[in-house]
Amino acid sequence: MGTRIATATVLIALVIAWLYFADYAMFAMGALAIYAFAAKEMGALLGFARPWPFLICAAAVASILFYIAPPGIYVEDEIPTVIKVIVALSIPFWVVMLPLVRAYPKYTSWHQNKALNILVGLLLLVPFLEALLILRATDFNENYYTGANLVLAVMALVWAADSGAYFTGRAVGKTKLIEAVSPKKTREGLYGGIALAIFTFLIFDYLGFYAEYSTDKLALMVAGLGAIFFCVLGDLVESMLKRMVNIKDSGNIFPGHGGMLDRIDSQLAALPLFISLHHLVSGQLF
Repeated sequence: MGTRIATATVLIALVIAWLYFADYAMFAMGALAIYAFAAKEMGALLGFARPWPFLICAAAVASILFYIAPPGIYVEDEIPTVIKVIVALSIPFWVVMLPLVRAYPKYTSWHQNKALNILVGLLLLVPFLEALLILRATDFNENYYTGANLVLAVMALVWAADSGAYFTGRAVGKTKLIEAVSPKKTREGLYGGIALAIFTFLIFDYLGFYAEYSTDKLALMVAGLGAIFFCVLGDLVESMLKRMVNIKDSGNIFPGHGGMLDRIDSQLAALPLFISLHHLVSGQLF
């Protein structure tokens, strides 16, 4: 437990420093590093004997997108429509993943298709990467800290959901959520996590952390609630993939916490869905 707490403390400090003290170029490099580590771990979860096939695919897609729309233009200009659409692919993707998780282990034949696995891996990682870059670029030239506050506010929804679920589950959890996927998760924990995440969402909205995203309150509410509800699915999807290949942790780079995917699994859903749902409801998608 001591190792886990110490690692979490260091990680939080590093994330805060990265958000608030790195210029946009350094932030983009950090986002790419997270993406690369996650892609390396993703290969094993997709059933590849070596990490390189998927890592190469992930690197190729990121390179193409960076060529089409270099992240630096997110600071100076409007986000290109093609990037918004790519991030918005997270909406149908996560909707489809919900019945797959609920059906586990009855329906797993799709995991034998390597091409489909690569597509799943890319839809997990690419919208997340672009969402990070888009959120941090918000009002960058007008106020350096606006985007940092925005990224923190969305990430905090996941941290609140995780913490609320953990403590509520330990205190009163009885009814298993999806036992075949995650035996320790309970419905009571889920409700507690959602409640704390909604409270956190309201606090950050009151503090003005959602910046221009709070101009349309309906869009912000849909985006925030969508991120909260689906971040739980992000965790469950990673758990399902690990069970399919009989892996306990996605990696071991964080003592007591496993790998990169173990740390960002819920964020993979929360960040792109927050942006996409907001764009969809506010009419800014196209």
